[in-house]
Amino acid sequence: MPSFGGGGILSAAAVATVVVDVTVHPMDTIITRIQSPAYRTHYRQLNGLFHRSLFQGLYQGFGPTLIAGIPSSAAFFAIYEASKRLFENTQKSGHLQFVPLPIAHAISSAAADLMACAIINPAEVLKQNAQVSRQRSTSPEQRSHLMQALKTFSRQPTRLWTGYTMLVASSLPGTSLTFSLYEWLKKRLTAADSDLTRDIQYQAKVSALSAAVAAGCASCIFVPVDVVKTRMRLAAGGNTPVSSSAKTVVQGPMTTAKNIVRAEGVGGLFRGLTFTFLASMFGAGLYLGCYEGCQLYMAGDGGSDERLSG
Repeated sequence: MPSFGGGGILSAAAVATVVVDVTVHPMDTIITRIQSPAYRTHYRQLNGLFHRSLFQGLYQGFGPTLIAGIPSSAAFFAIYEASKRLFENTQKSGHLQFVPLPIAHAISSAAADLMACAIINPAEVLKQNAQVSRQRSTSPEQRSHLMQALKTFSRQPTRLWTGYTMLVASSLPGTSLTFSLYEWLKKRLTAADSDLTRDIQYQAKVSALSAAVAAGCASCIFVPVDVVKTRMRLAAGGNTPVSSSAKTVVQGPMTTAKNIVRAEGVGGLFRGLTFTFLASMFGAGLYLGCYEGCQLYMAGDGGSDERLSG
């Protein structure tokens, strides 16, 4: 197994984050708008078709996503790779033999995800409020949807961590399931031919395919949690259909879920399921394929015969 240095992990994570954020952000904006309370009034026509506004300004909120995404991704993979390596070394020394590899990968990814969520949550709150912002102003400093969101949260900065528990509730089990399936699929696909596992291009393709299948399956299970999390974040920024004179109160996850079911039925909790499934498959495949490929390339200076760890 090759020993990837910390610099290689951080660089690969940064490259993967930039590539995926630029590519997937428009899809993420569409999902946020579909899951928002304003979907029926602003983004869908009376005949059931999508309104053109759903597809406008798809890069709103992109700045904070990219800025926080790089350190969040770097922290995740640094902890994940270190935890995975620690477990493998522990098993080699004769300890924890009873723990299956998928469980070890789930625990490693869960530990990494706790830190990543703490870093990314403020950026996600700003991003999603900017994505659904429809305010218009002739003042140059008020034209930016992101600046409007920043101004709103500058009064109560702690609200930037609104939905953190829901982010962890959706991301941690989803990430654990995704990485368990991902590592298992990757191992199965590379076990047949030891020669092919030395090829960087082949390894990147296997990683992309494994990640796409794993993330697609996991994303469908946690769509209701994702919808509740989105509603809580939008409420924190005032992007909910309430009276202008009413004070914005951020409700808890259970209350938010009950309100969604009461107003829209159970189907409201699965808003954006198709888009979420497709975006998760595409995003995870591109992300982990790019990460593993870059990591191998930098470890071998572009021509290594090293195997991919895991």
